[in-house]
Amino acid sequence: MGRSAFILDTGKTRVMLDYGIKIEPDHVEYPLEFQGMIDAAILSHAHLDHSGYIPHLFSELTTTVYMTPPTLELSKLLWEDSMKVAKLRGDEPPFTREDLREAVRRTLTFHYYQPFMVSDEVSVEFTDAGHIPGAAIVRMETDEGTVVYTGDFKIEPMRLHSGADLSGVECDILIIESTYANREHPPRHELERKFVERIREILDNGGKVVIPVFALGRAQEMIDLLTAHNIGYPIYFDGMGKKATKIILRYPDYISNYHRLKKASKRVIWVRNQQQREEITESPAVIVTTAGMVQGGPVIHYLLRLKDDPKSAVLFTGYQTEDSPGRKLLEKGILEVEGVEYPVRMQREYYDFSAHAGRSDLFKLVEKADPEFVVTVHADPENVELFAREIEERFGIRTVAPQNGEIVHIDL
Repeated sequence: MGRSAFILDTGKTRVMLDYGIKIEPDHVEYPLEFQGMIDAAILSHAHLDHSGYIPHLFSELTTTVYMTPPTLELSKLLWEDSMKVAKLRGDEPPFTREDLREAVRRTLTFHYYQPFMVSDEVSVEFTDAGHIPGAAIVRMETDEGTVVYTGDFKIEPMRLHSGADLSGVECDILIIESTYANREHPPRHELERKFVERIREILDNGGKVVIPVFALGRAQEMIDLLTAHNIGYPIYFDGMGKKATKIILRYPDYISNYHRLKKASKRVIWVRNQQQREEITESPAVIVTTAGMVQGGPVIHYLLRLKDDPKSAVLFTGYQTEDSPGRKLLEKGILEVEGVEYPVRMQREYYDFSAHAGRSDLFKLVEKADPEFVVTVHADPENVELFAREIEERFGIRTVAPQNGEIVHIDL
């Protein structure tokens, strides 16, 4: 899972769909190199596992990149941060500042439901994927047929989104994410209720709550949720999620309730400096901060300060990849910082606030799309292959789960 990168070759036009990286604790995995030129690159959304290698394109070739307006700003934020992180690690960044500037210069942005041409034979339209602000399901009309690439999507409404728009997913070829093909997510309203109740319980007992979050989407959802429930304790907001929130608030049409998020952003306390970080761990409070998988960022400071306090808790709201520091902390109670392991006495819990479609909604999209051919992607290999087999068995649709680097020839 991760490093999404695909090339659609119609015989006349070559279109790249996403070009992402996968950040591991001690290294970065890049997508496979490809041969030849591309006529266009389309970015579904800003998360690094989809966007992270886009600027590298411009170290070798010239093309045009297409995405929604918020995706451009959010991607630029993450690209700049990934360069900074690489330098802090002592690694060579995967692209230069000039590559990054060229990527921005060469990007054309289009809103949802605004068709555009990427070549004489390929037209494209973005629709709301319901994943993070600006995330798009990509519909491509070609001389050979209609192709839909879902990117990451979520049908169930969340606090920032009304859910993916499936009105335009009918197609000949469907390329669909398979992240949670093996399980469902809990109902959102019930999950929110249990989450807030648990936070109140910890705070009332004199503890502090640290919520590691992804900067794009999850950070904004958490401050919206917590302020809406009036938990009665200070809510502090730290890390790159602050910059992302400012960007997202510039695009009110890309979230379902702009005024509520705007209000939430004013009600939380924005952490401005290190002195403030030292002070806010002294009394019960909620701290919403990056990074979501504890790979770095201010969350490390808070966990080091509170690791010996059994009344306090770290509540994870996003998936922790197998080798991430967050997974190690969640499952083993070990906080690893720069090679040093610290035992953690804080309470540790996971709440499934996923912004991906669960199993039944993945099948719902396949049924709605009614394609002649399906390509399952973006999951652990066993999930991708199982999902492909189940689609064939349930719908009688030709389906393939390609391996890295595999070329799939599709005859309609």
